[in-house]
Amino acid sequence: MLEFRQYISSSKPQNLLIFLHGYNGNWKDHQYIIDWLTDCLPNSAVIVPLAPEICDKNQRKRQWFGMLKYDAEARRIMPQTKTAEIFSIYEAAAAEIADKSALINNFVSARQKELGFSDDKTYIAGFSQGAMLAIYAALTRDKKLGGVFAFSGLVAAKNSLSLSIKSRPTVYMFHGEQDMKVQYKTLAESKKWLEDNLVPLQVTTYPNLAHCVNEDEIISLAEIIK
Repeated sequence: MLEFRQYISSSKPQNLLIFLHGYNGNWKDHQYIIDWLTDCLPNSAVIVPLAPEICDKNQRKRQWFGMLKYDAEARRIMPQTKTAEIFSIYEAAAAEIADKSALINNFVSARQKELGFSDDKTYIAGFSQGAMLAIYAALTRDKKLGGVFAFSGLVAAKNSLSLSIKSRPTVYMFHGEQDMKVQYKTLAESKKWLEDNLVPLQVTTYPNLAHCVNEDEIISLAEIIK
């Protein structure tokens, strides 16, 4: 079972939000996001699991799945790399992405059972690699979640995911136009895939935002959940 931190300030929380951190990250790196989430969602249970693997590029951090074996030269963050190649890198990781998404869904179900939440009152959010897994996990879940919030992410392993869709919650994608880690140019292909697969979608972009989350995005998340 995943390690996690749980934030519940209300005696009767109305919603459950699972937040998935990014690659080469941990709780400390994402504390500013956690603080915004708990401030903006005082009537929700916010749970932040820790990715299960030691990061392949930094032993002090965590990863949901490794990247060095799929992209040793980090071509996915090079401006000259074509969008199709970026998606092919993540397609190579399809088996790991599917495996970790199943782990996340089991984790979500366990927390739901413990706290008494149904799927329609449960939301998954994630940043970067966490956003990729949030989308994959939600769309392969048996029952439809209340929504998915993907910050600076993309639809990873989309060819594999196409064969595994079980539900279609609304996906809210937020992306900075200056993002060069999960390159902004990938957003159009993610948007097209989601629309082609009949997944309800809302997209918000930020002209001056790089690879991070800003407070406006969390405020928007909270407004949607409320």
